[in-house]
Amino acid sequence: MISKDTVSSDEVIIEAPVALVWEVLVDFPNYSLWNTVCPSCETELVLGAPVTMQVDLGFGLQEQVEYMSLIKPQEAIAWGMENKPGDPIHAVRTQYLESLDENRCSYISVDIFSGEAVDGMMELMAERVEQGFNLCAYALKARCEHLFGLTKNA
Repeated sequence: MISKDTVSSDEVIIEAPVALVWEVLVDFPNYSLWNTVCPSCETELVLGAPVTMQVDLGFGLQEQVEYMSLIKPQEAIAWGMENKPGDPIHAVRTQYLESLDENRCSYISVDIFSGEAVDGMMELMAERVEQGFNLCAYALKARCEHLFGLTKNA
């Protein structure tokens, strides 16, 4: 979904426990196993840590460095641009998890933009960001449901 200053993925129901989904989300070295939009992500679960990613929003892989800004295990994780005063664009992406029962949870990714250049950026990039977030959300669902299926059948 796209609004004036926000881009979000579809809300996706994942047929796997929230703890498992969280483990996949924070297993940064293994993003290449499921995340085609961001197949490389190097960081640590520490507030302020750099998040160095290779991201493809339709232009091929490009390096992007953001900074860890929120860590709430099994609930939310966020990182964003450095966001210095005077920057034309500010952005923070938060990925939310909500446990629905012991074997299901919901996932949504939300990017909130601000700054003097937000209108132009939204016009140029919002649809690509939305598509990328949806690809990521459904790939996360597929990966987690596959892993959960393996544990149930073991």
